[in-house]
Amino acid sequence: MDMNQYLSMFIDESNDHLQSLNENMLLLESSPSDLSIVQVIFRSAHTLKGMAATMGFEDLASLTHQMENVLDLVRNEKLAMQDFIFDTLFKGLDALESMVQDITEGGEGKADVSAIVSSLQAIVRGENPSAPSGNDSQAAAAASSSTAIQLDEFQYSVLKQSIESGHHVLYVDVHIRESCQLKAVRAYMVFELLERSGEVVKSFPPVQDIEQEKFERSFSLYYITTKDPAELQRQIMNVSEIEKADVTELDEETLKQMGEIGAASQEAAAAVAAPVAEAKAEDAPAKQEQASEKQAPAAKTPAKTGGAVPTRTIRVDIERLDVLMNLFSELLIDRVRLEQLASEVQNHALTETVEHMTRVSSDLQDIVMKLRMVPVDTVFNRFPRMVRDLAKSLDKKVDLIITGADTELDRTVIDEIGDPLVHLLRNAVDHGVESVDERIRAGKPETGTVNLRAFHSGNHVFIEIEEDGRGIYRDKVLKTALKKGVVTEEQASAMSDEEVHQLLFAPGFSTAEKISDVSGRGVGLDVVKAKITSLGGQVTIYSTPGKGTNFSVQLPLTLSIIAAMLVKMGSEKYAIPLSSIVETGIVKKGQIRTVHGNKMVEFRGSLIPLISLSSIFNIKDFDENEEAETEIIVIHKGERLAALAIDQFIGQNEIVLKSLGKYLPQIKGISGATILGDGQVALILDPNVFIK
Repeated sequence: MDMNQYLSMFIDESNDHLQSLNENMLLLESSPSDLSIVQVIFRSAHTLKGMAATMGFEDLASLTHQMENVLDLVRNEKLAMQDFIFDTLFKGLDALESMVQDITEGGEGKADVSAIVSSLQAIVRGENPSAPSGNDSQAAAAASSSTAIQLDEFQYSVLKQSIESGHHVLYVDVHIRESCQLKAVRAYMVFELLERSGEVVKSFPPVQDIEQEKFERSFSLYYITTKDPAELQRQIMNVSEIEKADVTELDEETLKQMGEIGAASQEAAAAVAAPVAEAKAEDAPAKQEQASEKQAPAAKTPAKTGGAVPTRTIRVDIERLDVLMNLFSELLIDRVRLEQLASEVQNHALTETVEHMTRVSSDLQDIVMKLRMVPVDTVFNRFPRMVRDLAKSLDKKVDLIITGADTELDRTVIDEIGDPLVHLLRNAVDHGVESVDERIRAGKPETGTVNLRAFHSGNHVFIEIEEDGRGIYRDKVLKTALKKGVVTEEQASAMSDEEVHQLLFAPGFSTAEKISDVSGRGVGLDVVKAKITSLGGQVTIYSTPGKGTNFSVQLPLTLSIIAAMLVKMGSEKYAIPLSSIVETGIVKKGQIRTVHGNKMVEFRGSLIPLISLSSIFNIKDFDENEEAETEIIVIHKGERLAALAIDQFIGQNEIVLKSLGKYLPQIKGISGATILGDGQVALILDPNVFIK
């Protein structure tokens, strides 16, 4: 039997099972005695093992079999879940994900997981497998010095994007002379030299160990710079008592080979553990049962506990969908033109045909748009596990609350937004949320909260990451900015809080007091802003010192077609997305009030700002001040409201969104343009800009 025809199905179903395993393991960690969750996890593992064995991926099946043995003891109440068991099972899941990723990329799904298997077998025997500590782990690392440092997803994305930006990404391996008495001092001199002209992304051993001389005679690191690699090597060799310095420049392919994202197995010691036991291929795939609806209090997102529902799918190149969307956009422009001509000619048969074409094209439009739309939970679902691991490594308590995961976004944006969100979430957990001791001293609950939410507003999607941590202190940011020469004293004194917050996005900027492998190197937020800007979006920071910080990311839907209200302002026409409009109305001149110099109107018992579009866009042939009555459109951004003063309503229409092009500068308040049925061009307003 030719298994290749089933490979795509195996990869899709394996990813579904792995995601379900991750989500349910997090649930079980919050409620370790809930055996119903253990049953679901066991069945997922059993199904995955059977599929892997059937497809001939023996390493994957063998590791899953060992994990299944542990879970079998737990579900039969012969073993109680403990922290070290969770940690070992999570390492196993990481290894399985790495194997499936290798299969996806055309590999055979092989990996050295002997260390994890030994730990699992020890758990089955009733032992607590202790990780090597102190000098043992360093000796193991020294024995495997030829192995590249493993990178996590965050670090890999930083290095990859730096290569794409034209920077040199280097792998530096430094050896100190055996006779050296002050290894940490020499290492510090090398780090200081490197940080003058670039950024260290990750080192092995970690920075803290190097500072405390907990390393042998060598250390390695990934480094970003604009400096010539050969010149850098000469400078390192000029440091006293440095025996050897190897500097290797990496391209994307080499980077990928040296440090796979989220590699499951740690760098192995010279002695390998017991060989991996082989799984029996006779285990047939079993259907996964639905989990109990009972949810642990700490788990704030509903887990997809059931197996993937079989659906008939076909993979389509995203470029073909782009072509389809562009062709339909042109068809829509012609349809609007035909509707206008039919109304002028007043021919019954023509009008009837055009109306039928309108109905059919509307249905076609819905399908074309839905083809490209993907819920953001395809990105969000990997974050609970990431936050859990990060909080544990930082010795913090953090709850991640996800809302709006069903919000849909264009596939092209979904593919690109993952890395920036990883950066922001890591920043929130590391910089934002305080340690348990700090939170207790500040009178806060010892568990910090990070909210990740998504919602639509107009033809944009907002993704917000908000935490209840220490907040951003203006003075601290300015002090760091002045020290690094980002701003002058004169500029700093004149900056608003919002402008000060934007300094966090400056390249190389970091307010971390202590450098670690998580943060402090000044690499991250500048990459976030660059990526979001390249997607046509923007990121804004709202913060209250001592209370917390909100990073708000605004992204375009990037759909070519939107429903809009066409309005007239003097001789000019504008389009406002219907999804931003609450309602329309008329206000008399006497109903307009002035509060602190701003025009306000009453709406449903509260005052909201009245915004003059004629003033913002300098429309000379219209001035609402001369009118006895003013037509308004009430718009919203989330829960915040405002009213736009306009001249005249034209009506609702479906419009084709066209970019202003790269030759025109970005205009505040304008998200694009459209071609109307009569051939005229109307600008499309971005209502989100008018609401702060």
